[in-house]
Amino acid sequence: MASTTGRRVDRLAATAALASAACVTLALFASPVFAAAEEPALRASISEPAAVAPGGRGEVTYRVTNVSDKATEAILLNISLPPYVRLESDERCEQTGLNDDGGALISCNIGDQLGKLAPDETTVATDTPFFVAYDAPQSTEPTELGQLGALVVPLHNGEPTEDPADLDGHNVVWTTITTSASLR
Repeated sequence: MASTTGRRVDRLAATAALASAACVTLALFASPVFAAAEEPALRASISEPAAVAPGGRGEVTYRVTNVSDKATEAILLNISLPPYVRLESDERCEQTGLNDDGGALISCNIGDQLGKLAPDETTVATDTPFFVAYDAPQSTEPTELGQLGALVVPLHNGEPTEDPADLDGHNVVWTTITTSASLR
């Protein structure tokens, strides 16, 4: 039969081990996957495109600047399109779903030279085409189809280094897509 002191020591050791395990588990679940207090490493801007007739083609220009002190290996570009708008096919991009308005959500892994940015370097994707569907709403006045949004975060070993769902910061940009009179 074990002594009372021995059982107390065993219980204390077991309690200490359980408390340590609980603290480690709590720390793992409570710690954010991404650094919460830091500013985004990338700054984005997007041009305001001209109105496009249904069935027509428009263009936007994206600018991304690395405002951090670390070079990027690649960039994740997440795009939200309004209804009736689609992008030209790009092997670096894939549709990942639909937004609340019914427009496409697209995710692009930019691992070529456009995605490799030294600190304070800017990359520009000029004249990036988008297309407005033939059946898009139209009138004699420009009609807003909705917002085209873009979010950029750096990738390291193929994984985002920042929260790709955080829509607050200078790495998120929006522009309005409008239609003009019909091409028909």
